[in-house]
Amino acid sequence: MSILSWDEFNKQQKGEYELTIAPSDLRLGDFVVRVDTADPDLSFPPAGMAVQSFEEKQWFRSHCRRVVIDLHRCLHRGQDASARAEAVGARLPPLPERINALRSGVMTPRGVIDAWRVYRETSLSAQSLMLSFHRHGRVDVEGTRDVVAQLVESLDTFLLPLVWLTNIRERSRYSYQHGLNVAILASAFARSAGWSRELVEGAALAGLLFDLGKTRLSLKVIQKQGELEPRELEHVRQHARFGHDLLAQSEGIPQPVLAAVHSHHERPDGKGYPDALPGDQIPVLARLIGLVDAYDAIASHRHHAAARSHQQALGLLWRERDRQFDRQLVESFSQFLGWAPPGTLVRLATGHLAVVVHHAEGSTRPLARKLNRVQDGYRLGIEVDLTLQGGSGSVANRVQEVLPAGGEGVNMREITRILPRALGSGNAKAPPDRRPISGGLGRILGLGQGRERRRTERVDAPRGMRILVVDDSPTVRKTLDNMLDQAGYRVELAEDGESGLEAAFISPPDLMFLDIVLPDSSGFSVLRRLRREPRTVNVPVVMISGSSKAADDFFLRRVGAEDFIHKPFGRFEVFSCIERLVRAGTLPRRPGQKTATATSS
Repeated sequence: MSILSWDEFNKQQKGEYELTIAPSDLRLGDFVVRVDTADPDLSFPPAGMAVQSFEEKQWFRSHCRRVVIDLHRCLHRGQDASARAEAVGARLPPLPERINALRSGVMTPRGVIDAWRVYRETSLSAQSLMLSFHRHGRVDVEGTRDVVAQLVESLDTFLLPLVWLTNIRERSRYSYQHGLNVAILASAFARSAGWSRELVEGAALAGLLFDLGKTRLSLKVIQKQGELEPRELEHVRQHARFGHDLLAQSEGIPQPVLAAVHSHHERPDGKGYPDALPGDQIPVLARLIGLVDAYDAIASHRHHAAARSHQQALGLLWRERDRQFDRQLVESFSQFLGWAPPGTLVRLATGHLAVVVHHAEGSTRPLARKLNRVQDGYRLGIEVDLTLQGGSGSVANRVQEVLPAGGEGVNMREITRILPRALGSGNAKAPPDRRPISGGLGRILGLGQGRERRRTERVDAPRGMRILVVDDSPTVRKTLDNMLDQAGYRVELAEDGESGLEAAFISPPDLMFLDIVLPDSSGFSVLRRLRREPRTVNVPVVMISGSSKAADDFFLRRVGAEDFIHKPFGRFEVFSCIERLVRAGTLPRRPGQKTATATSS
């Protein structure tokens, strides 16, 4: 096999377990299947070769710019799994040779809609956890475990769309989306690897809780763009201990989950924190959460770093195996996600963008949907078979580049909204043996009507409760007025901060919805004035905004509000917010409410 240019090298057929790395990251036993070099006179065995000596490793370092290894054919994967696990930490549960779950299913309209419902409820739980931890240093353990149980139950049916949804990575929502993504990816990996239900639920719960300690850190330090000073770095490192110590005061959190919160930054090389544990003392869930935490952070837009692509993130994890991350988990997690999991954004050789949907049956490469540029963004286009690469395949379908989630201005939330109709070719009706879709997304897509059974008892505030809405948007005021009035609440409206303050001081409401961005003042300044007045100091306030900066400020600052909802919102978000406040004891519960399972539209 002759050595190819990088352009040709990158267009070649890639197997489902292949990973592109730098030659310096090669280990003895790695199986190299392709190389990229500037020397046209060199040749490479067509069948590939295993790196079996330091001299061979040095040859690759001297002559190659990049190499592709086949994870499944690497020789060290044939070692006894238990012996390898003991070498780098406490014994891991068994890991199969191949983890094909993401390459053996298909995305369906129904699956996307149902997965979106689970994702949205888990997202709201993640927000509620952060807010409760901000204010009280405690969390609703029972409610969170109910959400976790629902997420884990959904993995068997909605694995692909749930993984797709982790590509909705938005800078303004990173504070809680990161924990949500870690919960989904960690539990999805554990489930696909065949781990016990207890460990799978533990992975999901730990994913939602592991970073809550950061709400106790300095906002200035968290948002710093440059390198941290030693004292700042030490301050940040306290988040693991802060989170553990406060969560330990809440009854019902399993010990392995608390251990994961405490030790997710420990390292196999003993250079982690907070206790610099040796590899054989790092708990299993801590190792898994630490790995998935790093992967999702690298692939996300953060204050101090731009998002990297899926392949770049895996490459960085691979480089740090045995040092920062457990080698066996890195290998298995890379194999689980594969070359391009659902939701991966790619650029084709033609320059067109496409998003990976699922794998064709029996194929090592996925099917994708082209993205067509329109005036207000992108729309899903025709299906592209990415197996048609190399050999006699279509040049137009070759992948030129794997892009970060949200790259090139692609709004993955909007793409997800239109995905079910694209998958169903406009005819995505509910199967007769499944409940019909309800809620905002189902109505928008026209995919179903009716009422959906809730998994938990519905909780409402008392009828007649006075709610003050302060927002400069007539549409928002009208929407909230209609929603709340239909639910039996008395609603007052104000279009600016001064009008809202005047109404609140004259007759303090039972609850206030307050826009963060107002024409005459910010919602934060209105909130500060409310908290200085004895009559309004205890009025519960829910902040609302569609501004990315305002959302960031809310989730990272000690603003003194009880909750937050992000525009655009629907009935689900509004009444879930009220329900959270009732469950937290901030609002009273509606008298005479049935304790049996209720329904909601």
